[in-house]
Amino acid sequence: MDYYLNCWYMAGWSADLGDKPVGRTLLEQPVVLFRDARGGAVALGGMCPHRFAPLGDGTVVGDNIMCPYHGLQFDRTGTCIFNPHGDGHIPANAKVASYPVVEKNGAIWIWMGSAADANPDDITNTDWLAKPDAYSSIHGYLRVNANYQMVVDNLLDLTHAPFLHPNTVGGKPEESAGMLHEFRTDDDGVIHSNYFVSAMPRPSPQLMPFWGDRPGDFRAEMRWRAACTLELDIRFSPVGADKHEGIHMPSLHYLVPESESVTHYFYAMGRNVMLNDAEIDAAMAAGARQAFEDEDEPMIKACQDLMGTTDLMSLNPVILKTDIAGVQARRKLTQLIKAQ
Repeated sequence: MDYYLNCWYMAGWSADLGDKPVGRTLLEQPVVLFRDARGGAVALGGMCPHRFAPLGDGTVVGDNIMCPYHGLQFDRTGTCIFNPHGDGHIPANAKVASYPVVEKNGAIWIWMGSAADANPDDITNTDWLAKPDAYSSIHGYLRVNANYQMVVDNLLDLTHAPFLHPNTVGGKPEESAGMLHEFRTDDDGVIHSNYFVSAMPRPSPQLMPFWGDRPGDFRAEMRWRAACTLELDIRFSPVGADKHEGIHMPSLHYLVPESESVTHYFYAMGRNVMLNDAEIDAAMAAGARQAFEDEDEPMIKACQDLMGTTDLMSLNPVILKTDIAGVQARRKLTQLIKAQ
């Protein structure tokens, strides 16, 4: 399968990369992540070129990663710099790929395209993660058994929420009656898919602990960046008031294809109310897991299984007006892949 290479993909949460390497398949390529002696993140091809052992099962030695099978060591450039056998000769082809990697706002970002085009300034800026005085947050990971574009479709069309998530993040369908949908694309290619319910009778179960059982204006504002980086702002404010006067619950949905039929799903969720409460943090994390793992993932997988293909458009699906964001994201991504 063809992937868009010239963009930043999230490879993991910074907190999850400690003194041991992490092996992960990204865009059908084996990758090993580890920290050098100074704590900096390194990303290399994850398959030893000798007998193709997984370097993710290896050991960090100073600034290098040591293969678990025969002990060859590779530096941060992917070059083998130590062979413990015989006379120590190192063949010219004893190399693995080396990828640009950046840590920002608690996430590790990898660039798998042309290294000359990797610009850290292009990484999305989610500064609320770095503002513990203003937002409390949780983060997690989910492995989705479906094509990544199916997951993008799910996130860009939130009209499914009252039906798939009535007891978690969606609320009952009748409470979001009259929902308005706005779609637009910015000059930089960012796609916006926004939803608004005026005078919603009560917030969704997700927001109820923070707002109470009373009406308000509900907003869900989603942004997509190629290839599959999405950010969602959930807001609930007094009826007719500015949206910034109420609850703000931002969330991140960073997707990375593992293969044509498996997706890495890294997520984070924050809130600007009732900060530094461990019980609420735990409840919010459990709610997110229920919505993502017990509701979204099984449905997306069931759709994928019934389709019998990862090419949605080849099945001539019914297209609703609210599908416009997902359709446009697919078109944009196809254009970028063809142009690279």
